[in-house]
Amino acid sequence: MEIPIVLPASLPSFSTLHISILVSKPILIGVLSVFFILYSIVSGVLLYHWSAYGMRSPGIVVAESFFFFISIVLFVFAGLSIYYY
Repeated sequence: MEIPIVLPASLPSFSTLHISILVSKPILIGVLSVFFILYSIVSGVLLYHWSAYGMRSPGIVVAESFFFFISIVLFVFAGLSIYYY
């Protein structure tokens, strides 16, 4: 015997849940800057390992290109999002 599943008509209201976080452009720029610095360090380590261990196959070169292209696009989008915030 199957038990019927009853879905609510709408999502419950969380009117008592008030989360206020002070978010401003300088804070967002600071967070993005810290993330960029950490990301640059990790990317540098990755590049070092790619070159130090002779991983210069065509597949790695393509992966490296995609990695940096997508990274640049994401950082540009993040910067524009903060600029228009």
